Amino acid sequence: MKDEECPLISIVMLNYNGLEYLKKTVPSVLELNYPNYEYIIVDNGSSDGSIDFIRGFERIRLVENGENVGYSKGKNIGFREANGEYVLSLDNDILLTDQDILGKLLSMRGKDTGFIQVLFTDIDTMHTKYYGIYFSFYGANLHLKPQDVEKIRNCKKQIPIGAATGGCFFVSKKNWDYIGGFDESQSFNLDDMDVGPRAWMYGFKNYLYTGSYAIHLGINKTQTAESYANRFRLFFSGHARSMIKNYRLGSLIICLPSLFAFQFVKSLRYSVKKTSPKIFLAFLGSVGFFLKNLPDTLDQRRIVQSKRTVSNDLFLKIEPPKFD
Repeated sequence: MKDEECPLISIVMLNYNGLEYLKKTVPSVLELNYPNYEYIIVDNGSSDGSIDFIRGFERIRLVENGENVGYSKGKNIGFREANGEYVLSLDNDILLTDQDILGKLLSMRGKDTGFIQVLFTDIDTMHTKYYGIYFSFYGANLHLKPQDVEKIRNCKKQIPIGAATGGCFFVSKKNWDYIGGFDESQSFNLDDMDVGPRAWMYGFKNYLYTGSYAIHLGINKTQTAESYANRFRLFFSGHARSMIKNYRLGSLIICLPSLFAFQFVKSLRYSVKKTSPKIFLAFLGSVGFFLKNLPDTLDQRRIVQSKRTVSNDLFLKIEPPKFD
């Protein structure tokens, strides 16, 4: 690719107390083989030395929020700061392994391309569940079968996905702005699973990039009652709001009660398993938060649905691929 054919790409990374990750992931970004990109790190009020570390690199533009504004708002701030025609959005614990990834992602884009997810896997394994987000009758399919990374990479056809995992995706800045960015009504669990379906609604298509893969360094191995409670705290509220905003009424009638029932049973089961009521109480708190915000959610539905160009919920029909 000639230099004059290389549009500006913004690489936006969100960080919160991720110094140990940054020491490994920042060099992988700075060493990319592409002549026209900017590197922006948005910091959510870190106190672990991250800011001083980032300031040591002249090529990185640091945006300091001064406080932890959450995942969704932090990412949106990064996109607003981006000057590029395209944006590669990264979490601070994503290690890029392909120096030519930006040019390859550019060559994959088309007029109707929404989000492109870069395949990635947890460290020390060559099997992954990070090959796209797919939707079932109860929302996002949380039980994807781990697939062999090399089998995925050997797949030569384009693979449509319901949504791109937030940790590592590529998108046109123009399309991101049109789709609307991440919903900031809660700090997390209302990001990739919200904008991905909306891209399909608005006539775009989301794909998985399989030419290479990145490595996810930040594996959460804690299985305490507290960690499970934190997962449930904003899960139902985020996914239910996304459903109401994006789904057609017929789909919503089936999927919203299914989501409630699934999360009710799951939170109750984990409360028993961990002998802690915190998990079930976290689920109930999420339901309460959802009901509190329901009037605004319905207002957002009217806005989102008014821009719909595709009558069907195509994202619900996309099955997880089999890489045999």
